[in-house]
Parts: sequence; structure tokens; C-alpha cells
Amino acid sequence: MYRISCFADEISPHLDEQLDVMERLNVRYLSLRSLENVNVLDLTDGQLREIAGALRARGMGVSSIGSPVGKTPISDDVNGCLDQTRRAVEIARLLDCRRVRVFSFYMEKDELDDRRGEVVSRLSRMCEIAAAAGVTLMHENEAGIYGERSERCADLLESVNHPALRAVFDASNFVAASEAPFDTSLPRVRDYVDYMHIKDSRRSDGVIVPAGEGDGQLSAILPVFAQRDMFLTLEPHLAVAGRMRGFTGAELFARAHAALTGLLRAANIAYA
Repeated sequence: MYRISCFADEISPHLDEQLDVMERLNVRYLSLRSLENVNVLDLTDGQLREIAGALRARGMGVSSIGSPVGKTPISDDVNGCLDQTRRAVEIARLLDCRRVRVFSFYMEKDELDDRRGEVVSRLSRMCEIAAAAGVTLMHENEAGIYGERSERCADLLESVNHPALRAVFDASNFVAASEAPFDTSLPRVRDYVDYMHIKDSRRSDGVIVPAGEGDGQLSAILPVFAQRDMFLTLEPHLAVAGRMRGFTGAELFARAHAALTGLLRAANIAYA
């Protein structure tokens, strides 16, 4: 059964406001990306304990750590991403979470082939760090990184070939890469998908829209994993779509939630 989660910083920078909206919509999980406009990796242990306590008090949990690990140039020192991985894994453990979102490094298009081995090596080392703590890294397809397009995502996942590396499927990001998510992208990475980000976009103008209103083919994709225990994490980006994070606001977030749950109900797919 699907479990609905969200990037709660899409609602508000403030934890109480995030949790109020989540509670009203019966969303029981969040992916922690930032709080008070501070990136998750820069939050102190004290702040993380406060977050954990607030979530427990409302019967909520953390679906993933929405880290920026790997959202850096491939030319940066490898030790920086390894240190970030260690911190992200530590945060996951503090919040009783076993998933950390990662990326596969920015580079120029003419560097993709030459840098491939380095990307595989870095992610392999990151997987060893995660596996030692019982944490899984979730690679997200993203514009400008090695794994922007589905064929390179598949190559990366197959080449690293580590149980601590799985895939986040983001249909909207594949639309932005000029792919048809259900027809082209999903068949290439389906065996690795353990998590989905839910936003949609139009190919014609690149505008991000609620689920089902764009070219993300979500009505076809959602039934594929309906029998699995998987998180669907709302990342609507309906007000701002930035390179490091987006913003939606409470009112538009409710619209995004309604769009997703409407698709699920129309397909008779159970969710919680």
C-alpha cells in the first residue's frame, strides 16, 4: 500500500505550520529537507531531537532525509561528499529513518562519458558508508547531473550494483529531460524503484502542475507499484521551483494533495 509523505518545507519553513497542515490532510510522514530555511545537513543534533519529539507527539514519522548529497559539481573534492554522506546517515539514524536521497553530481554534457567512472566510484563509497549503518541511498534523477536521463540512471544503478543504492522515481524530472516517464523512463529503472516523488509538469512549456495535469503519465505509473509498501512523497513546486528546493505554500499544497489522492481513488488504489 502506498503511504503519502511530503517535503514539508514546501508548506512552510516552520515546523508547527508544516505539521498542522499535514495533520489536517492526514499526511503522516515527511521527508526532511530543510527547516527554518536551514538545510537538513546543517541542523544541529539538538534541533533534530526537537523535530523527532514534535513528530512523535503527533504520531508522525520521517520517510526520508532529503539531503543535497551529490548535488555538487563532480570537480569538487570527493571527501566533501563522503563527509556529507556520513552526516546524512547520522541524521537518518537520529530520526529513525532508513532512507537518504542523493544525486549523481553536476557536470557538463560533454563530461558525461569521461566522468562516468568517477561517479560510479563515489556512489560506491557512499553506499559502503550507508550500508554500515543500515541506511539505503535513494538516487533521484535530476537535471544537470549524471543521472538526468533514464538510460544513465539505469547504467549507474547497474554499475554500482549495491543493495544500499535504490532509485527515487521523479516523473516530472524525466519530463524535463524530454522523456515519456511511463513509456521510456520507467522500463529502464523499474527494478530499482523504491520511492517516488510526486509532481507533474508540461512538456510544452516546462510549467510544474499538480499530479495528473501534465505529461508525467502518473495515472499510468501509480498502478505499477500499488501492491508494494512504498512512499509517495509530494514535492509540488507550485510556487517556486529552485535548484536546491521548491516551495508551494499551504493552500496550493492542499490542491497538490487533492490531485494525488484523486488519482489514487480513481484507480482504486489504497493509500494511507
